[in-house]
Amino acid sequence: MKEYKTEQLRNVVLLSHQGAGKTSLVESMLLASGVINRAGRVEDGNTVADFDQEEIDRGQSLSLAVVATEWAGRKLNLLDTPGTFDFVGEIKQALRVADGCLFVADAVSGVEVGTELTWEYADDAGLPRMVLINKMDRENASFERALAGFNNRFDAQFVPLVLPIGSQSSFEGVVDVASGKAYIGAEGTVADIPDAMSDQFEEAQMQLIEAAAEGDDELLMKYLEGEELSAQEIQAGLFKGIVAGSVVPVLAASGLTGIGVKAVLDAVAS
Repeated sequence: MKEYKTEQLRNVVLLSHQGAGKTSLVESMLLASGVINRAGRVEDGNTVADFDQEEIDRGQSLSLAVVATEWAGRKLNLLDTPGTFDFVGEIKQALRVADGCLFVADAVSGVEVGTELTWEYADDAGLPRMVLINKMDRENASFERALAGFNNRFDAQFVPLVLPIGSQSSFEGVVDVASGKAYIGAEGTVADIPDAMSDQFEEAQMQLIEAAAEGDDELLMKYLEGEELSAQEIQAGLFKGIVAGSVVPVLAASGLTGIGVKAVLDAVAS
């Protein structure tokens, strides 16, 4: 069995309102990282995380499941929690051992009651967090509307790490704001940023740099003096803001189709 150093381990708890797609997301993450060669479906009762017969019969998670994978030299322990609050004890158990939280929100419904409750639990635990706007392929999905919901409900700076290329049936990939590259399909084929997204990308990149600068006094002074921040400085500044809880990175994906999931793995493993 491969041995990992402490700094190579990431214990990440997935939190959401019921039906936001955590279990399907985990399945896509396992497929993308090569743990499985075919993704199961909650409807078919053949996912890795929902293995209990009652979960299979109901088509929903009822208990905490721990699923491990490897990505970018890190071992990721993904803690898939129930979305229904009849089993809140399972959620609080996961928070006790987690290094950070990945909040999964439906791109149609946005922030829901379960999102707000689990956010409070993460506050109590003092854990850093990321947000994934999931199900970008659904009819009426809107990254902007879902993101606005988080900005309106919670006291934090929500900073997109990726921007979705299209939405609903035309959702085809994501743009990495830091690198300026587009990744198409579940395979993440590298492409150029669509011309129509240039203004949106520049705005998001500026927001990312500002958030990184605000996380570190030295970087802030450098930024205010008009000096350009390096990629390493941006990453370091963001990390400080995330750990402090003032910055929350935002991602976009479809856990069902796998589009954008590799970017989620990159963010979780960083």
